[in-house]
Amino acid sequence: MAGPSKDEREKAASKGKAMPDKEGSGGRFPVRNRGDLQKAIKAVGRAKGGEEGRRKVRRFIIKRARELGLSNMIPDSWSSDGSASE
Repeated sequence: MAGPSKDEREKAASKGKAMPDKEGSGGRFPVRNRGDLQKAIKAVGRAKGGEEGRRKVRRFIIKRARELGLSNMIPDSWSSDGSASE
């Protein structure tokens, strides 16, 4: 199943439901619903910028999970500051 189109990611980013992308490919890590949240959690390792980039993505995902009432889906190894323990 294909993910959201570039236009859908851009719209999600404008509404705070995806991370803005400075490279112009639409929003990154869109989290519009439970399925998107599951995908984003699995995709954190692909975030650009090393550990600091992954930390930013985790913080965004945690925020969206709270907004969706799905905080229980966040891995126990993630801290609210975006850091992760092994």
